[in-house]
Amino acid sequence: MRSRGARLRKTRCSTINARMNPTQAIVRGWWREALGAALVLVSRIVTAPRTPWENDEFLFAEAVRKFDPSRYHPHPPGFPLLVLIGKVFAWFVHDPWRALVVFSIVAAPIGFVAIARAFRNWIDDPNLAICGALLYYFSASMLVHGTLALSDGPAMMFLGLALFAISSPHGEDHDRNAIAIGIWTSAAIGTRPQLFVPIAPMLIIALLQMRTMRQRAACVIAFGLFSAMWFLPLVDAAGGFEATRLYETKQAAYVAAHDATVSRGGKSMAQLAVRFVFHPWGTKYVTLPLFACVFLGMVAFVRLLRRDKLRSTLWPLVGFTIVQLIFELGWMDPADAARYSLPIMILFALLAVLGMDVVRRSVNVNAMPVIVTAIFAIATLAYVWPLVGSRTKIASPPAAAAAFANANLPANSVIAYDVSLKPHAEYLLPRFRIVPIEKAIAELYDRPDVPLYLFANGASSANGAHVFTWPASDAYEKLTRQLYRTVTIVPKPPRERYLAVRGAYPLEWTAEGDEWRWLGPDATIRLPRAHGSEAALTLRFSSDVPYETNAVAISVNGRDAAIVNAGREPVIAKVALPPDPQIDIRLRSAHSFSPGALLHNADPRTLAVQLTSVVSE
Repeated sequence: MRSRGARLRKTRCSTINARMNPTQAIVRGWWREALGAALVLVSRIVTAPRTPWENDEFLFAEAVRKFDPSRYHPHPPGFPLLVLIGKVFAWFVHDPWRALVVFSIVAAPIGFVAIARAFRNWIDDPNLAICGALLYYFSASMLVHGTLALSDGPAMMFLGLALFAISSPHGEDHDRNAIAIGIWTSAAIGTRPQLFVPIAPMLIIALLQMRTMRQRAACVIAFGLFSAMWFLPLVDAAGGFEATRLYETKQAAYVAAHDATVSRGGKSMAQLAVRFVFHPWGTKYVTLPLFACVFLGMVAFVRLLRRDKLRSTLWPLVGFTIVQLIFELGWMDPADAARYSLPIMILFALLAVLGMDVVRRSVNVNAMPVIVTAIFAIATLAYVWPLVGSRTKIASPPAAAAAFANANLPANSVIAYDVSLKPHAEYLLPRFRIVPIEKAIAELYDRPDVPLYLFANGASSANGAHVFTWPASDAYEKLTRQLYRTVTIVPKPPRERYLAVRGAYPLEWTAEGDEWRWLGPDATIRLPRAHGSEAALTLRFSSDVPYETNAVAISVNGRDAAIVNAGREPVIAKVALPPDPQIDIRLRSAHSFSPGALLHNADPRTLAVQLTSVVSE
């Protein structure tokens, strides 16, 4: 915060800088930012991933290779500036995924310097400003996601540059800051279009605070011209304005149907707030003291706002953060909360260092913010290291599974992929025919001549399954979608194949090795023509089912064959098979339940028992 001592120090520094040449003045004024940027850059290089991991990374890499929104390369809303800059980096790196990773690494120190200088402009304390920027760039979410081939790290760089321009004083004799605000806000939206929602009010407030109409016009023109530079390539790649409109409305419909409803699984607003506000900072041993500092800093922050009243350049950041937080809590997918919350964490980092300043004044230890920031950074790095360290040394489970398949499976194999692994399969397994799991099973259940392997998101205890995994950790649970930690190549020999005819839902897996297909109260499966004389069906259900046992009547081609009581432990039902070429096995359960009603989520299914395996002998 600005004080009499700070003003005197600033006056003395200005006098000293005036006696220096420009180079010496820059070195003296920016040495803290330079050291912090070097630290951030080294940390990003050290924690850079070895292979791609998240599904969006593959979509972005495909888009860098060929910008084709019609194939979801990339997915809506398009991320055109990220793709265009990725193509520039790819000229030097010669690998689309690695080019995006390098871009994210380069963006980190630039974004750090921009945010540090913005903080410095607001609180007039260079040491506190550096601590705030370091808190942000060494947060758990930024350490995990900031170096990936995603839009988050680069978008935060452009957002930081926009905030730096907003926080800088506007001179009446030039329009440089106004032009910079227009360019950097446009760049942030072009890199991550979802940011349009909170940037719009931020930009409006910044425009109202400008001194002259000329500055406002310069900002709007710069924003419009730069936006056209990245928007028109998106329109061209999508196939015209109408195709672009349809492409974008699909995303809006998906967000309304999935992110804002199904993905929330009945979570309360308090649970969502914890997921979006607290989890991105990592372990509770950092989060609790950090937010204690945040609460302490609120009084000082209000004083900063009152100092210049409505002219305070902090108001654009306040408006941005409030709108983004409302957007997150109301409509965004909680599974991605750690990534989605990176924009709001900037203000929280600023509040935290203001709180540290309160403590520093109380204990009269000037180095306290630096010491606390270092402790937070080290503790957070240790917390995320089981995840971050694994990916620097070991190929991601999807990449490792694909490498195994490419090296060991016959060329005529069909790879049936889990829906969540579609981008991985398309990018990593080009030498095979790849098909969604349910479609592949429907086509090949009666084709014993075709080798079939499942590319599954989870583990499997099936014979011949090859499991690839990273270690479990609290960081993985809180900071990711909890997908792709374990991926398995599962062979499906002809005797274990069957067709889901009616009332049978898609296959599911867990990272612990459980595999099942939920059945409705009346389900039918079909065996291949080359079946044996007997079939063994393994049934069970999970611990959250509202009954202890479930009687399942099994019939074969309309004739009663067996009745078994399924429970939480697996039970095997063996039924004799007639010599008929087509065998339909019907399973009728006495009890069923609705997950939507029981768990208060948006699951529309009606479930009875789990079918974990079918073996024809």
